[in-house]
Amino acid sequence: MEKRLKELFTKEVLHEAAQRFNIIQSSLKDLQGFQNFVYFGKSNDESIVLRITHKSHRTEKEIVSEIDFINHLSSHHVSVSKAKTSIHGKFVEAISDGEFYATSFEFSSGRKAKIAEESDLFYQRIGGHAGRVHSFSKTSNLIHHLNRRQWHEKEFLIHMKEYLPAELSYVMDKYEILKRKLSQLPKNTDSYGMIHGDLNHGNYLNVEDDVVFIDFDEAEYSWFVSDIAIPLFYEIPIPWVVDGKQRLEITKRYYYNFMDGYVKENTIDNAWLKLIPDFINLRQSGVVSAIYRSYNFDNYNNWSDWDKEALKFYLNNIEHDIPYIDMDFSR
Repeated sequence: MEKRLKELFTKEVLHEAAQRFNIIQSSLKDLQGFQNFVYFGKSNDESIVLRITHKSHRTEKEIVSEIDFINHLSSHHVSVSKAKTSIHGKFVEAISDGEFYATSFEFSSGRKAKIAEESDLFYQRIGGHAGRVHSFSKTSNLIHHLNRRQWHEKEFLIHMKEYLPAELSYVMDKYEILKRKLSQLPKNTDSYGMIHGDLNHGNYLNVEDDVVFIDFDEAEYSWFVSDIAIPLFYEIPIPWVVDGKQRLEITKRYYYNFMDGYVKENTIDNAWLKLIPDFINLRQSGVVSAIYRSYNFDNYNNWSDWDKEALKFYLNNIEHDIPYIDMDFSR
């Protein structure tokens, strides 16, 4: 998150947002959101999540569309954390004269998934629910009326040039080449629609091997294959953690189980699966941009070893056109 937004976010904003959703002030706990201010809280005896978004990140219409998408997915048997209404019966409340927007969601009792440590069944269920999201997106008229951004309109992609230092101009150059390639891909109801946009081990919770999708803040119009590639980007350990054959086996176990669940709910042509490496590269470029926007490089020596090694890995991949993982994703 940008430093200026943290400076704008005051205790008064938090307290006003909590009051709108009848959340006990003393129960608030910071959940350390990356793009939004996210808190756990109690409303009467119910546990809920309070999310506060700056107007520069999302418009009110975009947030309303996100919630419409979530609620319709829930009615079509996708396991999601549903939105809650405020004391005024609204899903979205303008805070501090419209400088921020507050929303709240059900708090799931599930835990964040652990990379490479979950069961085959859990991975199958992630794929199954992703398939349901895409199947709904193919068939619902709602999808054509949601006010959400296109894949290339992500903040990290639009502002990449200003976030990156001059010596990393090659990252922008490689992204532009990839963007032109992806822009030539067909967009039809079988391949393109509304997706979650940020499926990763932090955004699907494990409830005794069942799955709950949370955080649809990045829901966007994109190719369905992107929702398959993005979790792979996060579930494949960087080589500094696990390398060689073991890294490949971890990838295969996740991917094969994910797809076993996915194809039970949605069909996707094999030609799209062959493009997974391109969509992994798209996420990799966006993550590099996000790091340079949000991380404090003056404090680099105090970064975790994982953060340092991950950034080096991403940059080396991009500069030298090295595949994130050398694997054939066709089925």
